[in-house]
Amino acid sequence: MTCVHEVSVMSDIINAVMDEMKEYYAHKVEEVAIVIGDLTNLGDDQMTFAFDVMTRDTILSGAKLVIEREEIRLLCKECGYHGKAKVLKNEGYDHSIPILSCPECSGPVNVTEGMACRVRSVRIREDSDVQV
Repeated sequence: MTCVHEVSVMSDIINAVMDEMKEYYAHKVEEVAIVIGDLTNLGDDQMTFAFDVMTRDTILSGAKLVIEREEIRLLCKECGYHGKAKVLKNEGYDHSIPILSCPECSGPVNVTEGMACRVRSVRIREDSDVQV
């Protein structure tokens, strides 16, 4: 089942791509590559399903959705650690829980990566027969 959150985010992504495609003579989008941060809790399967359903009867119909995951990285305000966040994993659950404190000194941190949800690239087929 697709969550309302995934549908809303995917709607924003599709609208952004469609708006950008108006600037080109694109009649078919072949691939949309997006970056999704692990801290967003957006699922790949749900995002792919939402993309497939929401792009029917558009120039995005049949386009491949490529999802690149962005891991959570932290910068410690106290010791300067910059690296991956530790995560709690439970064998019985699909999700892991990030620990948003410094893995070195347990100090407060800034999240530097892992919150993204953006379009990385769009591959299109241009209509070469269009006259400007």
